[in-house]
Amino acid sequence: MNQPPAWWAALTGDPVGERLGIDWRAPDQWEPADAHGDADGRESSGTVSVEHLDDDDLELREGKVLVGTGPAVARRGMGYEVEAAWYLDPSEPDRLWCALGSFYPAWLWIPVEPTADGVAEALEGVFPRPALRRAELTSFARGFLGFRHEVLVPNVYDGSFVEINGLDLDRYYTLVQYVEPQSWGSDHLDDPLADDVEFVRPLDMLAADRDGGHKRQRLGRVPSMTWRTLHSRSYLSFEIHTQGIVCAAVRYRPSPKSHQAVVRRLNDTHEESFPLDLPLDVVGALTGFDYCAEDDLVDPDEMEVDTHVGGALRIRAALWHGDLRRTMRLREYADRPEPGLRRHLVQIAGWYNYRFLLQELALTETDPELLAQIEERLDRPAEDTFNAFGDYFGGDPVMVDDAGNPVETWDDLGGEDEE
Repeated sequence: MNQPPAWWAALTGDPVGERLGIDWRAPDQWEPADAHGDADGRESSGTVSVEHLDDDDLELREGKVLVGTGPAVARRGMGYEVEAAWYLDPSEPDRLWCALGSFYPAWLWIPVEPTADGVAEALEGVFPRPALRRAELTSFARGFLGFRHEVLVPNVYDGSFVEINGLDLDRYYTLVQYVEPQSWGSDHLDDPLADDVEFVRPLDMLAADRDGGHKRQRLGRVPSMTWRTLHSRSYLSFEIHTQGIVCAAVRYRPSPKSHQAVVRRLNDTHEESFPLDLPLDVVGALTGFDYCAEDDLVDPDEMEVDTHVGGALRIRAALWHGDLRRTMRLREYADRPEPGLRRHLVQIAGWYNYRFLLQELALTETDPELLAQIEERLDRPAEDTFNAFGDYFGGDPVMVDDAGNPVETWDDLGGEDEE
């Protein structure tokens, strides 16, 4: 029979467990942490498999036993609930481990002080699940994932990897349990669906997307696809900047200190670069993507070839987008002697409609042809209508303007223009 630690009776007898919806198991009902899920004992999160993370999961599970479950949250529109799980390692009886969802790998389990306060802190901001809107998600992070032709997503039908596109990304995240399965495009700044929406059939979900125009892009905004995460209710966006720079952008509320210890270990152990206060469901949802913070990238000032500097500035412009103080740093490159670099800046200014940068470039430009391009962009600014995710909605518009009118788009896939 399992021998409970000295604190077990006090914790399980505290009303905090019942109030939070935790079902503590009697010691004779404890079972090994690897006794659930698929053939190797792990419930799948739906994300791609990463070997070193899978190995870490198995190693961290070893010796731990499941001692409680709950509370639970419903995955929106899917008809099932996801329970939290609580683990104990008899060789380390001074702590508990909490998995916010039963599918969370062990490298996302939260170390918990085995007291009522410790348990409550581990569930802070997650249970009961908050109903948050964009204005309440007060923190923001953006990481570079790669160039569009480099960022791959799985085809859920045959397991192959394909260049990032809207259809395959949407299918993939329907299966990823860290997020709600419904995405939306840049035409919507906030989640267009209510938290309690229910879909009886997949066709109902598709109908809601179509009738609400949820996946449309807005002319003048960076093309994006956004998902709401399951537990923290954060907004996780995949953005395609300047027709080729793929970023992950997250709006969120900072996670509790105990959660931050998990991200710190993950960064240190696996050389990741996630912000320490990033919610764990966001971190899990990005499994398999190479999230790079600005500090991970080569400083443009350390590069010698102007074309490389131009590419680096495109990445910086994407990471800085929406942050005026950092975006203004692009002006520092406006009077550089390399004409190729200045051409890159003109393109960046045009893509984002940065008139301040075009005006800065016009002040010092000595190449008549390039100066004419700058003045043309200042006189006749044009919005980018590139269909970045290669979407096709069966005749429904892929992009709309501020008034909701369809906008003709183009792509680089060799197809016809779409409306």
